[in-house]
Amino acid sequence: MPATTQSTTQSATKRRKMTIEEALRWAIRDELPKRRADSPIRGPRCASDPVWRMVAMGGPVDNWSREPGMPPAMGDPHPDAITIEAHLQVLSETMKRAAVGSASCPLDLSPYPVQVDLRGKASLDVMISAVLDATPSWLVTGAIRRPPEVGGGIEVEPAMSDNGKITLWRTIHKPCGEGPDGKPWFTSHDEIATSKGDARDTGLFCKLNYTRTGTEVVEEQLRYAYWHAALVYLVPALQFLTSIEVLSPKAPIAPWIEPAEEERTPLPNLRPRRHIERDRRVAGRRAAPLRASPVRKIDPRDWSPAHERQA
Repeated sequence: MPATTQSTTQSATKRRKMTIEEALRWAIRDELPKRRADSPIRGPRCASDPVWRMVAMGGPVDNWSREPGMPPAMGDPHPDAITIEAHLQVLSETMKRAAVGSASCPLDLSPYPVQVDLRGKASLDVMISAVLDATPSWLVTGAIRRPPEVGGGIEVEPAMSDNGKITLWRTIHKPCGEGPDGKPWFTSHDEIATSKGDARDTGLFCKLNYTRTGTEVVEEQLRYAYWHAALVYLVPALQFLTSIEVLSPKAPIAPWIEPAEEERTPLPNLRPRRHIERDRRVAGRRAAPLRASPVRKIDPRDWSPAHERQA
């Protein structure tokens, strides 16, 4: 009798597909709080009176005798969440060392069009160092609440006077002699225009207040670029999880660049043509009177009185 063989191979467990933002949110918000390894606050022993405890601690202290986090019935954190936490810790330590210059930044910032020319006289190295130091905290904040916000460009508003209206200025030029070549020299200063003149007065202007400077714009773009680059860096590092397949980030690379508007052609009308009834009147209107019957054409030469006509 031939021996029968049975296949012992089992189908691999199907992993859930998550973007890197969803994976971080799942690990930080849903799984890691299940860990209850927390010790109560240590301090001097004092009486049970809450007033004496406030005096000993220097202020009101919450009662940490209960277990923090989720209830014990929720179980322990998922192993994949612990793996994600370990990768976040390693990246955070590397970014902290890169902020002080003791390590190189592992992130690739080449595909991010940061408008560094708007920073003015601000030091780009100082701004990058501050962003590197804050990127690990933004990874956690973006997973729990929302990612870094990026506004528009530089914003200005006209300077207002005490009465709430825009103050107009005029540049006054005064002659102050002549130069070596004989050309006249002038000095200029600005003063408030008391008389507005008419449409021919083109020298009036208003002063502007910057409500959003170029340095703020560059800081927001750098913060978003390093946060997004950190997400891209974590995707290949988390490809060996057992229950999750990590996908690329869903957030755009540069939200401050508006995409070009595409010209859309109108779609053809695919609805079937309806049969229009001509005798059907519009609701709310009186029906048209019926047309009279056509008049018979009678030749006068064939006319005769009724009593002479033959039946």
